[in-house]
Amino acid sequence: MTNQTLTTNEPVARFKDGLVEIAIWQNDTENGRPFYSTSAIQRSYKDKSGDYQVTSSLSGTQLLQAARLYQQAYDTIRELEEADYQASKAEA
Repeated sequence: MTNQTLTTNEPVARFKDGLVEIAIWQNDTENGRPFYSTSAIQRSYKDKSGDYQVTSSLSGTQLLQAARLYQQAYDTIRELEEADYQASKAEA
């Protein structure tokens, strides 16, 4: 049994730089408190038949893009956590 359940099928935020993307997901613990997690960084590309695919493999230059996206995701999660904390204080 897990102590988390997904609260939505859509991420609360997405960050994209070129073909590199990361998403933030909100989850709830059994006591109803939210917590946030990220998907793995992924990159889009077209395969030989022209269809879009995704991979977690990054080139050297895409590593900097990924680092910047992780920083944005971190900052956003901290803001979401602070907003949740303030809302819980107001309810108490």
